[in-house]
Amino acid sequence: MLFIGFMFAAQACTDSFEEINTNPNQPEEVTADLLLSKVITTAAIDISLEGWNEGNIVAQHTAKIIFTGFDIYDWGSNNDLWEVSYNNLRDIKNILEIAEGNGNEAYQAVALVMRAWTRSVLTDLWGDVPSSEATSGKSDGIFQPRYDTQEDIYNSILEDLRTANALLADNPSVISGDLLYGGDLSKWRKFANSLRLRYLIRISGKKNVDSEIQSVAALPLMESNEDNAILLYGPQQPDTWPVHTSRVGSFDEYRLSLTIQNILESFDDPRLQLWFRPTDNPNDDPGLFAGMPNGLSEDNASNYNGGAQNVSRCSRILYEEANAVDAIFMQQAEVQFLLAEAAQRGIISGNAQQFYEDGIRASFHYWDRAGTGRGGLTASMPGDYLDRPGVAYDGSLETIIKQKWLAFFLTGYEAWLDFRRTGFPSEIVPGPDNKNGNRVPVRFLYPSDQQTLNPNNYGAAIARQGEDNINTRMWYLQ
Repeated sequence: MLFIGFMFAAQACTDSFEEINTNPNQPEEVTADLLLSKVITTAAIDISLEGWNEGNIVAQHTAKIIFTGFDIYDWGSNNDLWEVSYNNLRDIKNILEIAEGNGNEAYQAVALVMRAWTRSVLTDLWGDVPSSEATSGKSDGIFQPRYDTQEDIYNSILEDLRTANALLADNPSVISGDLLYGGDLSKWRKFANSLRLRYLIRISGKKNVDSEIQSVAALPLMESNEDNAILLYGPQQPDTWPVHTSRVGSFDEYRLSLTIQNILESFDDPRLQLWFRPTDNPNDDPGLFAGMPNGLSEDNASNYNGGAQNVSRCSRILYEEANAVDAIFMQQAEVQFLLAEAAQRGIISGNAQQFYEDGIRASFHYWDRAGTGRGGLTASMPGDYLDRPGVAYDGSLETIIKQKWLAFFLTGYEAWLDFRRTGFPSEIVPGPDNKNGNRVPVRFLYPSDQQTLNPNNYGAAIARQGEDNINTRMWYLQ
């Protein structure tokens, strides 16, 4: 009888095992909204830190006073960004599968926008990369994906954005987990079309895309800073600007670049005082700003101009205020400069000067945050700024790109990508101690593990694109 009772008890335990061991507070299947929040947060924070750590350096907005390896072009690969991007592509694929399964076209569209942006980060920095077969290990057993050509990747990026625009037009669906726009699909549509304009201009030197640029220019685009694709950091942990919690010594490694100082001072531009601070030397004029050249060796950088106290640091607000900085995907200012370039080149009709000046206004307005609770930053545009020498529109592409370059402060690698494409601002030159033969690099090295984990496809990409070094020009730069 004891044995029979034990058997019944064991059967009862077995029958309820799954129920007992199921956590009611932890979902067994991740939903699209949770995945979307993760994708946006991961991408935004990562590209924000990339802009601070390296994007501003290679664009010569800032310079390194110690640990100058990146500044002298002694580059390895950026394995972290590669891994983050492909992990996000896996989550984006899951969002698409969930959304297609339940027929939610809004989630599909938003996922396509994020996939286009993520793929662009990868191909813009490395060239040919795994794309069409990436993230296909679980679904298709492809663990060594082929490297797609950059041209094919860009075709897929543009197709994703075309589809997103169509899906988002008058879409009544509702989405959650949207940390960029709070579920406002009209803003996502503007973001999709604005990205499409960015990417069309980017490849326009290689491929005739004039007609598509004209079509996109007629679609809804970002119209104000309210449409900006930015993730707002919060005033309290864990939502603060990550640099805010780093060591102050790490923050102070980044100093005013002489390149941006010369340009800002030539315009008498108040953004100099916004982004940087006067020197610490008590014997200096309290309003003295002193930048340093990019590309100095460790010894020359640490001793430049008599030492660290004689070189301007970045603004104290950028460190001390937890939410003074945003994680930026794209701003309306960039859209205006893109339209200005398209008009200046005769691709679209419209007043290039008006687009250009609206881009400057948008950049100043974005940074003028007095009273917003986001760092107390102020950078009001002077009343005569648009008429000043070097700022006043003169019909040249360089004038447009120089202001766009300023507006790209802390925006990932965008300022460098534009310089790489146009050669402007022409003031960007390799530093005196650079290790790259007096050339500004044009790409990152592939992660070293690709040679062992995906050797055949890595080799095919090298044979097609060129040697895996930082000077090999990718498809749209050739």
